[in-house]
Amino acid sequence: MHRWEPHIPHGPRLRVVAVSCCDKYQLCSEAGQYFILRRAGDGYEETGRGVYAKAVLLWNTLTIRHQHAERDAS
Repeated sequence: MHRWEPHIPHGPRLRVVAVSCCDKYQLCSEAGQYFILRRAGDGYEETGRGVYAKAVLLWNTLTIRHQHAERDAS
């Protein structure tokens, strides 16, 4: 469905558009493209780079499927 790759900056400014409940995923924009970031060791991985509609579709899929123990405990 999606492939995670090391995040390599493509512009001088990264903008975080949205963050998942526990900060596992970040919907970001950079140099006119959108993508999802996640932490990976000392850096970040990205997936879904492209136009807004593509990234948001993947963002919705990831955040809906994401299970967070503290959120589900209530």
